[in-house]
Amino acid sequence: MSREDAITLASRTLAVLIMVWTLADISYLPGSIHAFLHYSNVELSTPSATDYYRHANLMSLSFLIVRIIGYSLLSRWLFKGGPEVFELLLPSAVEEHTAQN
Repeated sequence: MSREDAITLASRTLAVLIMVWTLADISYLPGSIHAFLHYSNVELSTPSATDYYRHANLMSLSFLIVRIIGYSLLSRWLFKGGPEVFELLLPSAVEEHTAQN
């Protein structure tokens, strides 16, 4: 197996692992949406408590969506490969140091 094949295999393995994390985060999406919608429609005993739960659930939902998008983009980038991925997984400084020894 050549060095390029090993890097391709490693990057695609990482891509699959990150895609599994993405799918796991997607499974939390319905509960997070439900909690956000629940607290956006309910009025608690104090206005500050109502605002707190609305904002907390909005932040939680927002970060979940950003994480899903980020994982998806990272997984796609790693699966496609390319020179940037090769440089990330095996920097040329390591290759030059290995060649000198």
